[in-house]
Amino acid sequence: MKRITRKIEPAGRIDAGISMPGSKSITHRAIMMASLASGASRIRNPLDAEDTRITALALEQLGTGIVWQGDLIAVTPAKRRWLSPDKAISLGNSGTSARLLLPLVSAGIGTFMLDGTARLRERPLGPVAEALEALGTRFAWLGKRGFPPVEVYGAGFSGGEVSVDASESGQFLSGLLLAAPAAQRDVLVTWREPVASFPYVAMTLAMMERAGIRLERPRSNAVLIPAPQEYRAMDTTVEGDCSSASYFWGAAAVTGGTVFTTPVSSNSLQGDCSFLGVLERMGCQIGWEGEGVRVTGPARLTPIDIDMNSMPDMVPTLAVVAAFAPGISRIRNVSHLRIKESDRIESVAAGLEALGIKAEQLPDGLRIHGGNPLPPKRPIFAFDDHRIAMAFALSGLRVDGVEIEGAESVAKSFPRFWEYFERLGVCPPGA
Repeated sequence: MKRITRKIEPAGRIDAGISMPGSKSITHRAIMMASLASGASRIRNPLDAEDTRITALALEQLGTGIVWQGDLIAVTPAKRRWLSPDKAISLGNSGTSARLLLPLVSAGIGTFMLDGTARLRERPLGPVAEALEALGTRFAWLGKRGFPPVEVYGAGFSGGEVSVDASESGQFLSGLLLAAPAAQRDVLVTWREPVASFPYVAMTLAMMERAGIRLERPRSNAVLIPAPQEYRAMDTTVEGDCSSASYFWGAAAVTGGTVFTTPVSSNSLQGDCSFLGVLERMGCQIGWEGEGVRVTGPARLTPIDIDMNSMPDMVPTLAVVAAFAPGISRIRNVSHLRIKESDRIESVAAGLEALGIKAEQLPDGLRIHGGNPLPPKRPIFAFDDHRIAMAFALSGLRVDGVEIEGAESVAKSFPRFWEYFERLGVCPPGA
């Protein structure tokens, strides 16, 4: 993909309303559950983006029928679980696809190869693979052990008790839970607490129950899934993406303006909606209205000291907002950001330093000396990371001369981001 540099124009106090695309996390999970369902499903308002297309194409290679029809996906489960593709299933740099699909593939019978970009080959799969081995799956690691590319020898899940190390990523746990109903007998999944990004695991369990899967919670770190079970054929609507909405909430915060985003619910399954509470602590006003939320930024932002383990994808946005908050902000307990699409602790620090903001990299996060970002002397590099590109676009609302190098990376989760950003009246079309 051709690298694009995008120039951002400063804005005054913005006042905008934005209709958000569907949640990426929910779309991934809905497509996978539909592929295991008892019949054909319809998924409405899905996110159509690079990562969700990767998941859909992988499932198509395995025999699932998937048709995108505008704002709807029609999914027909494979006649057998699964077809064995004659070539590797390419997962790009989608860590979500890789970690959720590895257990799904393992639940079938056959030989499958999963691979991706050079960066995906640096992102671990070992913890979930170890759990899957206890259920009867065998793996051949074709490069570094525990990392793609990997050949999977699926024999169907035997069932039983299995433990998952989800300290680096809750996706290891979510993937195993999603696939567990396909086992030959009951599966007891346990884990050591705390789990990285646990709200995503809670989302997975809630979606499973909504799709008819019976499960029990014998204790806080265990789920018992009676098996075999089938997901119900579903007709479901994906709620608006809180992760994507966060950039517009952040835009209100840094400009002292107002943004209304919809559809977003105070009862959302998405843990990232809790970012609203973070912004409220920094001085923003939050108001729920019908099917949306209104965020109004303060005249002066307040620095914050916060554990962001439960919503690590919000860290780049928070870091940019904190750059405009006079004083020291501390972001804690997010060491797992180093295995995202980029090393996000390093990427965020580099972007802040380009703005003249001191950012100390710590073992588990960042210390940000906020107050008065300066015009950068060079473009801010996105490191091929969608969340870095979108977060640092916010800085250009207040600072002259901000350019985002690698603006095309937003296609991974929010292909129309720049179009939406232009609706704020701050980014010249075609820049």
